[in-house]
Amino acid sequence: MGELFDAPNKEAVGLEPPWVEGTGGAGEDPPPPPPENGGDLDSMTKDQLLAEAQSRGLSPANAGMTKDELRAVIDKG
Repeated sequence: MGELFDAPNKEAVGLEPPWVEGTGGAGEDPPPPPPENGGDLDSMTKDQLLAEAQSRGLSPANAGMTKDELRAVIDKG
């Protein structure tokens, strides 16, 4: 009958199956770097802090939060 593959889409073309360490999935992105010299968190507006927190994927971060709450979320980051 033919060779049976556990992961035919990968193994048939000579790749390791997805469960082999380091070959499956994209993994997690590293956390974004802290703002450069021009991105001083203390001088940012509430909207800028909200955008910064959201760009870093931090939660919770929403428009209903105060500037201090947003800063605390970013600092915990």
